[in-house]
Amino acid sequence: MTRAVLLPAMLVASAALAVSQGQPPAPTVPAAPNPAPAPPTPTRIATIFAQNAIVSTQEGQQAAAALTAKFDPKRRDFESKQAALQALRDRLKRGAATMSAAAKAELNQTIDARYTELKRLGEDIQSQVDEEQGTLLQTLGDKLVRVIDQFALDNGLAVVLDVSPQQSPVLWAAPSIDITSDAVRLYDKVHPVTAAPAFPPAPTRKQ
Repeated sequence: MTRAVLLPAMLVASAALAVSQGQPPAPTVPAAPNPAPAPPTPTRIATIFAQNAIVSTQEGQQAAAALTAKFDPKRRDFESKQAALQALRDRLKRGAATMSAAAKAELNQTIDARYTELKRLGEDIQSQVDEEQGTLLQTLGDKLVRVIDQFALDNGLAVVLDVSPQQSPVLWAAPSIDITSDAVRLYDKVHPVTAAPAFPPAPTRKQ
């Protein structure tokens, strides 16, 4: 009975002696820290009318006004020539019963030539407008994409769908998930308007 009591006591005394003699205690392994929880995966979906957003920004409105002003003289010239062509047609119509065959043939020839000239002029103007408008949309569109990226990160969005195209796969979306106005406000904040046009000039057309 006495030995059963003394044996643990001897072990305790031996451990105390080891400590008193300067022997280092057995190393203790620190517990591994708990890993930081992963951020929640974004699940929200939003829609945007990208084309509407571009033309609604202050920069887009400024650039569109500059583009209109640039081509306004050509537009007026086209409309003037169009009115002159219509006047020739009206003249032929009024004199159809009294004009000689030679006069009518000459007038018809003039009308055809003016029509061909006007058609080419209209196609050329439209081509130039489309080219510069494409440059404008590309420039502002690239900026809008970066703004949408920022907005999506700040608001925990997983997907932003552009519903501008007529062939958009989105058949219906709740108005509450439309971020078009929010994107326009953020765009205007990031890209405030300046006195200069917001888009670079189109490449020089070769004659």
